Amino acid sequence: MEPRSLARRQYLSNPTISAVINLCAISFVCFDLLQNHVLLHGRALNQSINGIANDAPINNVQAFSSNTDVNPVAMVIPRGAAVARPAARLTAEEDSKIDRKFYGGQGDKPHLGGFTQFDPMGVSPTLWKHMVEHWSIKSLLDVGCGKGVSTAWFVLHGLEFVQCVEGSHDAVSQNIVPPSDEYPRVVEHDFSLGPWWPPRTVDAVWCVEFTEHVGRIYQPNYLPSFRSAALVFVTHSNWGGWHHVEVHDDEWWRTRWEAAGLVFSQSMTNEARSIASQDRLRNDLVRDMQEGKSYSVAQHLRTSLQVFINPMVASLPQHAHLFGEHGCYGGRVEGGKQIHVDCSQSKNAAGDHLTPLPESFKPLNLTKEMDGAWLDLIKDFKLGGK
Repeated sequence: MEPRSLARRQYLSNPTISAVINLCAISFVCFDLLQNHVLLHGRALNQSINGIANDAPINNVQAFSSNTDVNPVAMVIPRGAAVARPAARLTAEEDSKIDRKFYGGQGDKPHLGGFTQFDPMGVSPTLWKHMVEHWSIKSLLDVGCGKGVSTAWFVLHGLEFVQCVEGSHDAVSQNIVPPSDEYPRVVEHDFSLGPWWPPRTVDAVWCVEFTEHVGRIYQPNYLPSFRSAALVFVTHSNWGGWHHVEVHDDEWWRTRWEAAGLVFSQSMTNEARSIASQDRLRNDLVRDMQEGKSYSVAQHLRTSLQVFINPMVASLPQHAHLFGEHGCYGGRVEGGKQIHVDCSQSKNAAGDHLTPLPESFKPLNLTKEMDGAWLDLIKDFKLGGK
């Protein structure tokens, strides 16, 4: 045998070299399989969307984005500018045939609307404050925002970006959200007509009393909005109501959203529900509330709110400020719980050469004046009613 051939055989028989070659081969095969999976997944999504009938049949999902080559309903962070598609309006004659009872939605198609002037069951200023001060949320998308009661709270409390998307034209025309000169704060879009997502990633999606109204064949159309957020706060209904077509229990929804790539957080869910419970006896939100009466404030949040983490967005550097608990050790309280203090306050912190966080990593400062501005905005709303 020639010396060169013998050397080559000895080289290839080296355990380390063989392991490297095998690893490269396996990696190549896995990458090829992954590419094929993504391609087939994208094709399946396009076929699924193209097969859904609605007012304006979708022939190409790209019609909903002006500058993206990524399928917006795939399990990715959506890119490009989404195109909002408001629903067609009913004629006066068509609308007169719909008995909406006490729900809003005049002129809307029957699958839209379903809002009231003020629903105390879906609000919790105490939880919202905790989201900003403890979880350091600074940007938010409100999905199914109705007239914008919750959206307005986040705007008036100084978040850097707040936007709401709503399908009911009646609700949008009555919205109370303070406007922005930089971008539209309120977007009218019917998710039965296609996908939509915000122009940027956000710290959180707030989605209350929405999911039960949208059939699962259209869920892929609002998932891009969820996938634009690091955290998703979402409720579901446990009973019937106006166009409640998806009524399921906690486990069903947890499975549904985990199948879509979100990660359920039991600890954040428990914490959020517990904090929302602190508002249950409030009767100081609107003038229509009377002292001594219970209005089930935050009931939807106390009973069905679930919190999910979206690692695709939560892991991005621009969202690294989330979970804004101070990091320096300040001792322990009775019972052993740690005290967390600002590292810039060295007199309260135990340790040496402590590096303080930049201001951008610290939660927003909320004031009573902000609370008052929101209460002034909603004080004349009636309980129930359109």
